[in-house]
Amino acid sequence: MTTSPETTANEQILQADIVQLRERFPETRALYREVCGLLFFRYGITPTANKLYGLVRKGSMGTPTEVLAQFWQDLRNKMHVTIAHPELPDALKVIAADAVQSIWQAANEAASGELAALRAEARLQASEAQAQRDQARAAVVVAEQEAAVLQAGLDDAQQARAAVQGELEAERQAHAAAQARHDESKRQVEALERQLGEMHTQFSADLERTREQVVVAQERASATERRALREIDQERTLRQKAEQAAAELRTELAAMQARVQDAAVAATEVRVRLQAERDTLSRQLAAAEQALGLGLAAQEELRADLEAALRQAERAQAEATASRRLATTRRQVPATKTKLKFKAGPA
Repeated sequence: MTTSPETTANEQILQADIVQLRERFPETRALYREVCGLLFFRYGITPTANKLYGLVRKGSMGTPTEVLAQFWQDLRNKMHVTIAHPELPDALKVIAADAVQSIWQAANEAASGELAALRAEARLQASEAQAQRDQARAAVVVAEQEAAVLQAGLDDAQQARAAVQGELEAERQAHAAAQARHDESKRQVEALERQLGEMHTQFSADLERTREQVVVAQERASATERRALREIDQERTLRQKAEQAAAELRTELAAMQARVQDAAVAATEVRVRLQAERDTLSRQLAAAEQALGLGLAAQEELRADLEAALRQAERAQAEATASRRLATTRRQVPATKTKLKFKAGPA
């Protein structure tokens, strides 16, 4: 059998009233007596010993039985009306007592009807409050789930940002290392160019000295040849020596020219190799700068995604806070309490 929401709300209100009675009446019998009145007069429930013990759970089973018997006795005494007047006849006293009792019963029935209407209205308000509370709880649960999803997305974005920052730092380090290698290569190229310039200067000086020596040797050969022509007969031996010296000088000149040619070829090869290395380093530097630009663009995109996720998480948190406040406001529904007072007549 399914329990209706209205019954559940009434039971919750009854339990709340019993908790208040426990605080006000610590004595067991007094507590049972007050619970009897609460069930009968406020909720229209006929109290029994088992129901009383199930609600209070205090003392033995004999205690609610005794209290319930006393409750019914007191109630019968209150409902019995006696007219005591020395000048009235007995028959008139009985008629007056019956009339007063009828009036009291009619008033009691009217109060019971009004109490039933108030109780129905209180149950309806409690059901509406329960439904609103359930809706607020569902909204809070949905908001918390959305906040959890946004938090997970935010955590993933932060992890991705950390990974990109690590990659960017690695790229920066690699770029710094490449820049250092480029600077070192540039210094080496400059040093080699200075060395090549010095070699070129030295080569020019050596070539100039060789030319001077050749000119001197040619002049000497010419002088020797002229002297040999004038003194061909007398200076034949000297002419042979001069020709031999000229041949040696020519051989030395050819060897020196060959050395100069080899030095020029070697210098050209060094220049070509250094130029190729410089071009390679320039290409590597351009690739590193392009990778750095891509890393910076990815970081900006991730930063934009992260800011959007943070704004969405803040909106979800604000909605969850508003839902909790709405649930708290709707939960504070005042309970209508009606107290009935009966005037006891003498038994």
